[in-house]
This record gives sequence, C-alpha cells and structure tokens, in this order.
Amino acid sequence: MIPKEFDAIGKEDIEVLVANAVSEGRTIEYKEQLPGSTDDHRREFLADASSFANAGGGDLIYGIREKRDANGKPTGLPETAEGLPGVNADAEKRRLEEMLRSGIDPRIPAIRPKHIDGFPAGPVIVLRIPKSWASPHMVIFKNQSRFFSRTSAGKHQLDVREIRAAFAASESLGDRMTAFRADRVAKLLASEGPMPLEPSPKVILHLLPVSAFAEATAIDLKAAQKLSNHDFQPMGPPHSYGPQFNFDGYLVSSEIGKPPLCDSYVQLFRNGTIEAVWSGFTREKALLIGPLERELLQGVPRYLKILRDLGIEPPLFVVLSLVGVKALLIITSDERQWRLVSKPIDRDVLLLPEVSIEESGSNTSELLRPALDTIWQASGWPRSLGYDDHGKRVGS
Repeated sequence: MIPKEFDAIGKEDIEVLVANAVSEGRTIEYKEQLPGSTDDHRREFLADASSFANAGGGDLIYGIREKRDANGKPTGLPETAEGLPGVNADAEKRRLEEMLRSGIDPRIPAIRPKHIDGFPAGPVIVLRIPKSWASPHMVIFKNQSRFFSRTSAGKHQLDVREIRAAFAASESLGDRMTAFRADRVAKLLASEGPMPLEPSPKVILHLLPVSAFAEATAIDLKAAQKLSNHDFQPMGPPHSYGPQFNFDGYLVSSEIGKPPLCDSYVQLFRNGTIEAVWSGFTREKALLIGPLERELLQGVPRYLKILRDLGIEPPLFVVLSLVGVKALLIITSDERQWRLVSKPIDRDVLLLPEVSIEESGSNTSELLRPALDTIWQASGWPRSLGYDDHGKRVGS
C-alpha cells in the first residue's frame, strides 16, 4: 500500500514506486491494463480486490508495466509507469465500482478510486481497498463462489479450513469491540475512569477503529500532543482543559466542577480508540436533548479528524452509551406535546446501536440519526425532533 493518505497520493508517489523497485506483495499489485470485458478478466479483477479486503487491505495500481524474466513472466517489480492510453478515467472508475458491487458478497465497504494524470500514455488509476470489517468477502460470478486472501507472495484461494478461520476471525473482531465497550461502561459505572467525574448522568462516546481490534496497533502519543486544541477538546461548553499522558494513552479533561471532580474528558487510547465522556446534559428530571445532540454532532467530526491526523482511517464504529438516565424525561418547548408524549426512561443504562463509518467525509449527522432516534424513543417519542420527516437535520 502506498504509505500516504489516499487523497494526497500524486504522480511523484507512483514514480517513487518505480524508482525504488517496490515489489508487489501483500498490500500492492501492479497492472499494465485495466480489466477487460471477458469473463476471465472480470473474475481476476474480483479475486484481486476481494483478496485485499480479506487480508490487510492494499492498492491496485493500473498503468504500471512490470519487469519480466527470461521466460517472459512478470516478476512483480515495476519497470515503468506509462499510464493507460485512450481511457476515460471517470467512466472506468465507475465501471470498476459496478463490477465490485455486483460481483462480491458482501459488498466491500469504503473502496476508493482515483486517477493521476501526467504520465506518458495517459492516467494511472489507483484503487484503494481497505481491510474489511465485514470479511470474508466472496467472489460471486457466473455461478461460481470463491474466497481469496493474500500473503507476501500475492493472492491465493482459501481452502475450507482457511474459510472457517476467516469467519471465526470476523466474529471475534465484533466480540472484541463489544467486550471493550462493556468493560469501559462498567468501569465508569464503578467510578474507575481516568478522571473522577461529577456524580450525574453521563454520555459515553466511543470511536472504535477496526484496525485497533483487527491487528496490533500503536499510535504515536507524542504526535497526539501536537494536535489542534480545538479538535482535542471534551464535549460540553468551552472551558479550560488539562492535557496529560496517562497509562492508557493521552487524556484531555475539563477543569470545571467541584475539585477534584470534572464534568468531561476525552481519552485517546494507545491503539487509536477514543473515549469521550460528558455529564452536563441534565437538569433535575429533564434530559436536555438539544445540548446533548449538539455536542455529539460537533464532537464526532472533531474526533474523526484526530484519528485522520494520526493516520487512522475508516472503517470504524461510533457507539453511544448513556448511564444514570433512569426516570429522566425528554422535554420540548411545546409543553402540551411533551406532557402527552414524554415518558420517564425506564432503565439506568442505554446502550445505543452502533454506527458504522465506512469512509472519510461521511455525513455524520445523517449517520448518527438512528442512534439519536433511540434516545428519544426511550422517553416515548417516535424519533428525534432534530430531524425532519425526511431525515434532514433541522436543529435542536
């Protein structure tokens, strides 16, 4: 895989691959031509793409000629970046995406294509295929079903034992995420978080990158210290912050409340997971849904930017948990309406459904709506009134 954020890849990065003779392997594959329209070409393309998704992810690069040995066989080493002659890059990217949609099950999330101009014969097309949280992916083409993965030697078809192991690994990935969330919620309920918090209801926001649970990942904590203070701030109204390293990673907490208590913090864990906690969204028996929704909708993009700046890309999951909320009511400005509709929340802990973010630039307001709907529904409302009937955000 080209060691660079995808949007920043340019002509010089392709030229470096050739100049340094970077060989094909587990995370990169060169193609001189785009896949044609024959069955063999389509089947080969689908096998290449699914093998990356079922392994560690990687880049398919079209427009690179490989060196050949004395027998005329490709060596896996790039010889020159000529580009693709006579192609409509945008049309070809759409064609590749359509083949992937119809030829692989389940669909591979967050595939990103781009073309790079400036080569002698035409553009180079790069297809970045991430490691998938929904693997294993199966090639379904002409009544044939096959699973592929990759090693340093390239792609290979999985046997029955390997297929069984791939399904087990996918299930264990979800189990590890669920266990992490349950453990963190339990610790906060037992007042064992990184900071002593005000004894009031809390919202717990977790951003769980798939990479943090699928493989051994360790981020550069010193790089986290250099990130923007605007991005690395807890939820809640603006106030002073206390940044510090701790055993789990890097922590920024509010400095308001009754010392030594605080009302919010954001914890970056060493594997790239983020936990943000805030306790300032209630008053007496009321859940102040407007401020809560606002802080979540502003906080999630900030924390996604932190991860992106640290080199951690989607796919990832956003999960919300509310604790200490039993008997709270969601009250609106229309007194008659809320008296008719709003009911006390009937449990102390709400574990809201997870939200999947498959690619950078996703509309987080739209993606978070089902989770916010669930909060309102816990108090008797049919959905969040912060959205219109068509799911468009309309405000608090």
